[in-house]
Amino acid sequence: MTPPIPLDSEPSVIRSDDAVAPASTPQAPPQRPWLLRVYARWMRETSFRRHLSIVVALGTLGLALLMAGVNAWQGGRQVRAMLMEQGGRVAANLASNSSLALLYAAADNAEEAVRASLAFPDVMGIEIRDTKGRLLLALGPERDRLPRAASVAVPDAAASEPWLDQETEDSWAFAAPVWTRPEASPFDVTTHPAQLLGHVRVIQSKATLHRTQASLFLANFGVAVLFATLFLLAVRFLILRLTRPLGALSKAMEKVELGDNDARAPGGGPRDIAAMADTFNRMITALQEREAELGAHRDHLEDLVRERTLELSDAKERAEIASRAKSQFLARMSHELRTPLNAVMGYAQILKMDNGLTPKQRNGLDIIHSSGQHLLTLIVDILDLSRIEAGKAELRIAPVELVPRLQAVVDIVRVMAEDKHITLDLQLDPNLPAVVLADEKRLNQILLNLLGNAVKFTHVGGVLLMVRRLPPLADTEPGHARLSFEVQDTGVGIAEDQAVRLFEPFEQAGSAEQRVGGTGLGLAISRQLVRMMGGEIQLESRLAQGSRFWFEISVPVEA
Repeated sequence: MTPPIPLDSEPSVIRSDDAVAPASTPQAPPQRPWLLRVYARWMRETSFRRHLSIVVALGTLGLALLMAGVNAWQGGRQVRAMLMEQGGRVAANLASNSSLALLYAAADNAEEAVRASLAFPDVMGIEIRDTKGRLLLALGPERDRLPRAASVAVPDAAASEPWLDQETEDSWAFAAPVWTRPEASPFDVTTHPAQLLGHVRVIQSKATLHRTQASLFLANFGVAVLFATLFLLAVRFLILRLTRPLGALSKAMEKVELGDNDARAPGGGPRDIAAMADTFNRMITALQEREAELGAHRDHLEDLVRERTLELSDAKERAEIASRAKSQFLARMSHELRTPLNAVMGYAQILKMDNGLTPKQRNGLDIIHSSGQHLLTLIVDILDLSRIEAGKAELRIAPVELVPRLQAVVDIVRVMAEDKHITLDLQLDPNLPAVVLADEKRLNQILLNLLGNAVKFTHVGGVLLMVRRLPPLADTEPGHARLSFEVQDTGVGIAEDQAVRLFEPFEQAGSAEQRVGGTGLGLAISRQLVRMMGGEIQLESRLAQGSRFWFEISVPVEA
């Protein structure tokens, strides 16, 4: 038996496709990247006006559809309630007029009432059955559109109100019980209770409900579309008022980009767009003024550059002439000074050979000889420095036996170290090459300058010359050796402010007493020579703890 459905409840429509669908095979995900590419290309190629128009149109159309659907659904609910109430009344009236027909099993007694009920709108068919489900009368061409129930369950044994028995997408089936109507009689002692004789079943179509819902939807949608059209026209007007000034501003920008500096954006439109156009016009005017100023400055700058170029050319020529004159002067003066100086030193040595000299005379000759030697060293240093700065100094590469040369350099300085009672050591890497290609004279000059300064400023302790062969670098040429020369001492050290200018010409570190007897050119010349060899002299020193000078050079190795 089909359970009854109350008339005041919202029935659920039973569809044939409401069954559980079988599990489908997994589908491939949509080609989202392709869609994104298409959307991005459309966004790039479509104007802002069309973007805004399409978005507003779609939004308005969606709102119209939503409003029409909501209004149609609400109106359909009201029409549905009215039609269901009508069907229930038809079933109740028919049940009250069918008691005699069921009581005497005479269909003729109910045929007139059934035909009158069929005259109501949307009534498709009527059935009258007894309590055992046997059909007494059935009229209506479409009474079989709902499946027949074998028997109808009455919600309440004493109920007399109709109920909704079945429902499909196209129709309802209303059922109502048929009871006897006992009348009171003066001859009856007790009142006979009402007896259930059967039930009537009225099939009512939903055509009126569907037509009403469709007409409500169309009417609401038409009204919504009308208002949406008016709204779109207003938005279209606003869009044109917004995009026309923007388009004019964009065209003005394109003209300026193509070189038309006289292009200007027209005014008009909303206040913000008009302010933007005015700002653009003022910016173009300011740029024209700046460009004119830059043009004037550029013309003036070209004249100024030509003038400065001529001045620099003259200054360069004068500097070259002065440099040549200085080099010639230094070369001539060094020759002119060394000639009489050699004579003075020579005669001083000859006079010192006289055994009849007094101690005072011998001391004077020693002073003359040492002063001449100092002056000769100064002249040679100045001449070397001038040649290096003029770019005329050259390295004379020749085979050098490295270890004997280093031992000879140390032996030269060892006498000075022994006079000061300090040690002088030589530490050599056993992997040093036997013969290298280098400028022996310049290498001796560098090492003698470094060792001489170290011995000069060391009073306690000693001096160490350490020579090592370093591992080759990635850019080291084949057949070359990287050599490290390092001079360490335990002398007085160098302050930081003095270390900065120590390699400048005529600069010396230490106190005035310590600087006596020096020219201040040794380290400057040594640095220039090391740079010519492809290296750089480094310094690390602390006051009262000593100093450390070192440099690295790459030299060819003779096989």
